[in-house]
Amino acid sequence: MNYCAIILAAGKGHRYSKSIPKQYTLFNNELIINYSIKIFSKINSIKKIILVVNKLDFSKYKKKIFKDKKVFIISGGKERKESVFLALKRIKNYTFEKVIIHDAARPFASSNLVNKIIKLSRTHDAVIPVIKPRDTIIYKNNVIDRDKLYSIQTPQSFTYKKIFNLHKNYREKKFTDESSFFYYEGLKVKKIFGEYGNIKITHEKDIFNNSSCSYGLGYDIHKLVKNRKLYLGGIRIQFPMGTAGHSDGDPVIHALIDSILGAKGLGDIGTLFPNTTKFKNKRSTYFLKKIVKLMKKRNIIINNIDINIIAEKPNLKSYKKIIAKKLAKICKIESNKVNVKGKTTDRLGNIGKSKSIACEVITSVSNN
Repeated sequence: MNYCAIILAAGKGHRYSKSIPKQYTLFNNELIINYSIKIFSKINSIKKIILVVNKLDFSKYKKKIFKDKKVFIISGGKERKESVFLALKRIKNYTFEKVIIHDAARPFASSNLVNKIIKLSRTHDAVIPVIKPRDTIIYKNNVIDRDKLYSIQTPQSFTYKKIFNLHKNYREKKFTDESSFFYYEGLKVKKIFGEYGNIKITHEKDIFNNSSCSYGLGYDIHKLVKNRKLYLGGIRIQFPMGTAGHSDGDPVIHALIDSILGAKGLGDIGTLFPNTTKFKNKRSTYFLKKIVKLMKKRNIIINNIDINIIAEKPNLKSYKKIIAKKLAKICKIESNKVNVKGKTTDRLGNIGKSKSIACEVITSVSNN
């Protein structure tokens, strides 16, 4: 089946901020709108992405929008319902059997959730993610049984012809999402359990209260010795001395691994890779690749990495971007999500005397 994704990003979001629409806010060095574009662009069955925007707002941030050949941009309407209908009309002459509709204000929806919806959509006309409320609900002074209540999320999948015809039939009736058309008509809707991390951003604090994001701190220091190669961040550095260690003594990767593990309380590098014969003289990139695979199995993604390499010598000015690119490739993130800084101790201590090199790292991760 061929799918088209519709990402709704034309809203003004006055409850969020009067100065900037929420979809163009930066979070972890990335525009909110780009999170959704990237998720859908990586799914092979999605052949086209209709990005519905307010052209005036969009023009201000156009250069920062994630570029992908699947993306087609159109102007939206005054209300969400109108924007969806405009997108549905635009793809009328294509052969899309299914359409996935998503709010750009939900940047933390995972690829796992999208793939589950796509799988079920092959046998259902409407598939929606829902979660149960965690709070006690009161209506007219009566406590409602929350086990009977659901909060509906996006993305939602529909058979194209059905949702298009429902939109045409109810042009004048107000609905807050597309599943409402199906419920109003008494049509079957397949509900799946969504994700509590898949929040809809309404106020500025919603971004930073997203519980799926956590941080880890890593630190490592190694002595500089003769007759050893120097590796920093997986890159061979030309220098007459190298770092002592059971493996290749790369303090950057060792600190990075500890920061990733620490962000989710998964221990440290010494516990997972002890000083045994098995790991003797291993390249640290080997350990990092193992950790990245572990994170993938646990549905954890790395958002961004901030690195301080503390060394009097060598001068790392020409290596910083190379290190960032190398680590980004291993961690499967964009290179602009890895920030590498070179620091000194103003000739104080063993680092200042070029007897050792240290590194400290902060990593942000989230549930995928």
